[in-house]
Parts: sequence; structure tokens; C-alpha cells
Amino acid sequence: MSRRFAARVRILAVVAAFAAALAGCASIPDDGPVRQGAPIAQRNDPLDLDFNPSPPATGATQDQIVHGFIDAASSPKNDFQIAREYLTASMSSSWNPNESVTVDQGTGRLYNQLANGSSSARWQVDVTPVANVDSVGAYHGVSSSTPISLRYDLVKVNGEWRISVAPNGVVIDDPTFRAVYAPQTLYFYNASFTYLVPDLRWFPSRVGNAATRVTNAVLAGPAKWLVGAVTSAFPPGTQLALPSVTISNGRADVDLSSQAGQADALTLQRMKYQLEQSLGSIVSSVQLSIEGTTQSVAGLSAANAPIQDPQVDNHALAYRNGQFGLLSATTVEDIPGISTKVASLHPTSASLTANHDTAVVLSQGHVYVVRKADAAPLRVDARAGLIAPAVDNYGYAWSVPADKPGALVGIGSDAVQKAIKTNWPNATRIVSLQVSRDGTRVIAVLLSGSTYSLVASGIVRGQDNLPTSLTEPIELGFGPGKPLSATWIDQLNVAVLSNTGQDGTAIALQQIGGTLSSTTGPASGATIVGAAGLSSYLVLTSDGSLQAPTGTGWQAQADKVGALGTQLGQPQ
Repeated sequence: MSRRFAARVRILAVVAAFAAALAGCASIPDDGPVRQGAPIAQRNDPLDLDFNPSPPATGATQDQIVHGFIDAASSPKNDFQIAREYLTASMSSSWNPNESVTVDQGTGRLYNQLANGSSSARWQVDVTPVANVDSVGAYHGVSSSTPISLRYDLVKVNGEWRISVAPNGVVIDDPTFRAVYAPQTLYFYNASFTYLVPDLRWFPSRVGNAATRVTNAVLAGPAKWLVGAVTSAFPPGTQLALPSVTISNGRADVDLSSQAGQADALTLQRMKYQLEQSLGSIVSSVQLSIEGTTQSVAGLSAANAPIQDPQVDNHALAYRNGQFGLLSATTVEDIPGISTKVASLHPTSASLTANHDTAVVLSQGHVYVVRKADAAPLRVDARAGLIAPAVDNYGYAWSVPADKPGALVGIGSDAVQKAIKTNWPNATRIVSLQVSRDGTRVIAVLLSGSTYSLVASGIVRGQDNLPTSLTEPIELGFGPGKPLSATWIDQLNVAVLSNTGQDGTAIALQQIGGTLSSTTGPASGATIVGAAGLSSYLVLTSDGSLQAPTGTGWQAQADKVGALGTQLGQPQ
């Protein structure tokens, strides 16, 4: 029985049982007094329509064994118990299904018998992945359509075919993956513990102790691409002292190893807060213990509490009719100490810090820094071919020429250009660059030869929070078309505006560590920025029309807009 057919059978069985119950009822009276019925029993457990695979059938063929194993590995219940029944005893004990998940569309798999004997055989299965999930639950979309080959060796065991060699990990089609696995946001800190940084992972849902799985993942540290850009409050080497996290009345009791005893009071508070936020979808509170000794840990004070998911102002940041500031209908509200100076430059792009004390501007091809404390704008980069610059919340300007992606620099209050080492060895051009609102990550649209890509990297900082290098990037999706502009929507989501031919545009919404979706953009769209309020992003067209998505279309918000600015957040 196929997976999809089995699922339909289960659903039809539920429907049939319900219909039978109705059929067994007496007819509904249409007269007589109203009577109070018995109370309805409450059930909190969800209807379980999970995929329940079948074990190998007696006399199953080689083909049925290989197909059955791959299908059964879609169910992680009881440590993939059913899938292991398709393996020999030695292979079952050594097979590691948690090493990786290869997600494909489920169609187009090719099964080929490479060798066949009376007691042994070899099969190859070719699948075309759309995503991979690694051993720590980090999700990576793939851009290549090249199939990957998986080898399976079979032997006879007591007259029945079993798999003696199988690759670690599982293969699962995308619809089943979304039903069986669920995203879980872990949290880490930026280096100064002023921001909470999300790290999205994917784990099997409703299988095992989710709190234990998430806690172990937090203790293991951030995803590889964030190492060096974020930090954890937990002392190095800290693990669970007990095998699992227990939950009682919505509280997770987390017993940590002796390494946690190195933590002072503030560090313990940060440890607890980090776990509370990471386990927030599972429990309501966390109790920490160290080697069985309960710790009395106060909550973080307001002064030490990190900012989580910083929000931008509801009004767009724009340059319109010679004025720069926050746009409200046709009125531009001044930003004290900033607006007049920026407007004097007649900017084509601008980026503003969360505290509204520094703006970085592109004007007539040059990059300027405008600070509230300075009397006038300061030109900091006059190299040819500069793209729209970015700013981070430490006040550093990020500037790079379009045809020299490796020439990225950070510029601080001393106006000195400091090289930022990139990890883009094959990039020949850079289209767009944006720093996340917490200052820990950067996204960039790159061109390598004739191929565009959207990448994200962590930011490694040195003394005085100077950006010194970028971590090895992860590649993100950006949908169809030629990318024009990219932006952060929030801490976990980015958007890319692309030209799809003539004046057509598309917008790709990419969750970092998650899935990609696309929608149609406005005609002649040129720049996209993150926003707040009714829309999470706005688009400026080439003719100066500010557009916001509404329903299934786009609505003009203002005209004659010369530049649309990027905000890192609202003043703290």
C-alpha cells in the first residue's frame, strides 16, 4: 500500500466511523420540550493522521524492500523502528537516520538494480533534492537540480531480503516533511548580549521529548555559519547532567553539568533567559539545576534584557520633494539632527540606525555618513561604482563597489576605511548588501559569472565592535528573475525584489533556515525595504511611486519619492 493511499484510507476510516455514528442515532424530534443533554467530553489530544508505515511483508521483493525502507524512514516514531525492520541486524544498529534529511518533491525518483544474485543484490536510487537538513536540524535549500545517487546493498536473511548497506540519513518528500518535521527557533546572543539572535532548526514533531531536543541543540551551540557572530550564555562544555529534560505543570526542569557552575549570577540569568526563549513554544518557564542542585535564578533586569526582533517605525523612511524623514501621507516628519543634513545631499539611498543618530547615504555615486553630533555630512568613500551602502547599529558604514565584491569596507567615526574580509571567492559583482537589525548577520546579492545568488553570513567583530570579517556564507533562495534589491523583513526573514522581464517584478520571501515563497511585485519595482504596520515590506518603483502590497495587488502610498530608506529599528 502506498503512503498516500494509506493516508487516504485512514482519513476515510475516520469519516466512515463518524458517518456510522450519525446513522446509529435516532431521528431528531421536531416537537416537545427542550431538554439539557449530557456534557460533551473534552479531548486535548489532536487527531493523529501521521504516516504509519508498514513493516516488510513476507516474501517481499528487492524492489519492495528498497521502496518500503525509504518510505518507512519518513516516520521517526520510536527511533525509526519500522524502517529498521528493513535492515539487517548489524545495519540497523549502525544506521544513523538523524545524520541528515534529504527533501525532494517525491516524484522523479529513479530505482535501478545494479547487481543481482541469489543471495545478494545492489540497488541505486537517484533523487533530486530541493533541500537538506543537517545533523543539528539546520535547513538548507539547494539550487542545483543535479540528482544525487544513493546505494543500497541487499542480502538474504532467513530467506527474506534485507538491506545490509544503506546511507545514513533519510529521504523524504516535501509535503511529508512539512507534516512530520516542524521548525523550532533557538536563540543566542550577539557579542555584547544586547540582542537576542534567532537560529531556526527543524526537528521531528510529536516524537520524543521536544524540550530535551531543543535544550541539547542550544547547549551544542549555533549553526556553523553563525559561529563567531553570536555567542551563548552557557559556559563551554555545558551539557545536560541527566539524559532528559523533565516537564511538570508547564515548567521545564533542566539539570546541567558541572561546567555550568562557572557562571556568575548575571550569566545564570542569561542562561535561563536563553532557554526560556528557545523553549517558549513548549513550556512556560524554566528551572535550572546544576548536578542536581536547584539554582535560584532571578529574571533579567530591564537594563540587561536583550532586544528581541526589533521593529521599525510604521512610517516609511523616504526622501520626497526635497525633504528626508518619516513619511506620513504627504508629510515628511523630520528626524532631529539628521533630516536636514541628509536632504542637502539629495540622496539616492539611505540607511538609518535604530537610535536615529547616524545615517549612511549614497549621493552622486559617493558614500556619506551623517551623524546627529556632527555639523555636516562627511564623505567617507569616493570609489567608483559604489552600490547603496548599509549601516549597522554600532554606527559603522558598509560600502563596496559593484564590480569589486571583495573590496568591502567598514567605516567608523574616524572615517578610515577598514577592510572586511569576505567569503565570496567566486563573486564578480555585488548587487545589494544589507546588515541585520541586530548587527550579527549580513545578506548580499552576488553575481558569479552569469549566475546570481543570495547569501547570508555572520559578522565577526573586533575591538570597538569593528566588523573584521564575514563567516562562510549559506546560500538562500530568491525565486525567478534578475535580483535588483534585497532587505531584511525581520530577524528571520528576508525579501528579494527581482525583474522578471520588461517592467514585471517578483518578490521572493525567504525564511533564513526555512522555506521560500514568491509573489508578484509591482510594475517597474526598483527598491524593496522592510516595513511595519499592515505590510512587512514596501517597494519604490523606478518612477518614484511608493507601493505597498494590499490583498492580491499593489496600492500607491506616495508619489515623487526620490529615495526609500532602510531602518534598523525604532529609537530605544
